[in-house]
Amino acid sequence: MYAEQRDPEFGWTGEHRQLRETVRGLLAERAPVSRSRELAEVGERYDPALYAALAEQVGLQGLALPERFGGYGGTLLDLAIVVEEMGRVLHGGPFFPTVALAAPALMAAADEAACAEYLPRIADGTLTAALAVVEGSGVWSADDVSTTADIGGLLTGAKFPVLDGADADLLVLAARGPEGVSLYLVEPGTPGLRRAPMETLDGTRRMGRLTLDRTPARRIGTPGQGWAAVVQAREVASVLMAAEQVGAMAACVELTAEYAKTRRQFGRLIGSFQGVKHRLADMAVRLEMSRSAAYWAAWQDPGTDEFSFGAATARSFCSEAYLQTAQDTIQLHGGIGFTWEHDAHLYLRRARADMALLGTPTQVRAELETTVLAAAAELDSAVPAWPAIEVPA
Repeated sequence: MYAEQRDPEFGWTGEHRQLRETVRGLLAERAPVSRSRELAEVGERYDPALYAALAEQVGLQGLALPERFGGYGGTLLDLAIVVEEMGRVLHGGPFFPTVALAAPALMAAADEAACAEYLPRIADGTLTAALAVVEGSGVWSADDVSTTADIGGLLTGAKFPVLDGADADLLVLAARGPEGVSLYLVEPGTPGLRRAPMETLDGTRRMGRLTLDRTPARRIGTPGQGWAAVVQAREVASVLMAAEQVGAMAACVELTAEYAKTRRQFGRLIGSFQGVKHRLADMAVRLEMSRSAAYWAAWQDPGTDEFSFGAATARSFCSEAYLQTAQDTIQLHGGIGFTWEHDAHLYLRRARADMALLGTPTQVRAELETTVLAAAAELDSAVPAWPAIEVPA
């Protein structure tokens, strides 16, 4: 799916540092938090000129796509660095739904014709895409897929919420056909397809509702094996979302620490108060633990058990850590932190929305239960039994 990690020992290379500096510099110049706020307040989806620049100047959309499909053959670790920097400035738009959700689903479906047709256009920034799976419940489960596909490939049902679903150039949908759940492609303007934007808590990301009424669709991949592709795409998205959350947490910690060093109360800098120092320390520790979870997962080879476990762990831990950090940011900023003019609420809104985007942490931990119990049983069986000891009567 994605390229395997090149080095068995984790470490940042010169290329990694250069990539981070390049992306951070570009976003600081053309997409700071103030720009994300501006787009959200006027209801704009994204900045088309910036999205084109991400592809033309840096090649970010195709960074981790295979070279045979117009990409650069990078790793998921490379892409995690990119989305971490995007998380710092709350970058929205079609990048995450296209690169972190739809493209992995296309690759996991292993449909060479579809990949050859669409991935090069994703890589060069001329095509945006969205993955439509959940149907109102928010639960990522094959049993919850009720959208149907008849023998002629006509889809009937509804999908919501779908990240960028009302605006994307290509829709990748999970639907239940005669053989089971399969993946289907639908393009805008197809008869029977209705798309509508949804009101969301996080204005920096757009959500849509899809309604399908005998909508013609193109099935991709092996019939009945679409859910396996969805699972793989969700794992990739979980890792990248965790990395994005690390970037947002880093921005929250830096913002709050700087405020604590300049804000005076009762004649003293608030950073000198023990309660503030302890809260800041908790935020910093939470950030580093999240960074470790996200990048350990990104370092694993996609498709392995370690990657699946790491993705679920990062998704569960980082979502809750980000939410708590965003809440602490508002708390430590005092009265100004609650105002609309301050950026703190933008990070809190993103954190709240992220909690449900790929399934809640509670749902993810429930999915991990079988894996953890099996590993514990295997470990227990590997421990030699203590020798029997005779106790005198």
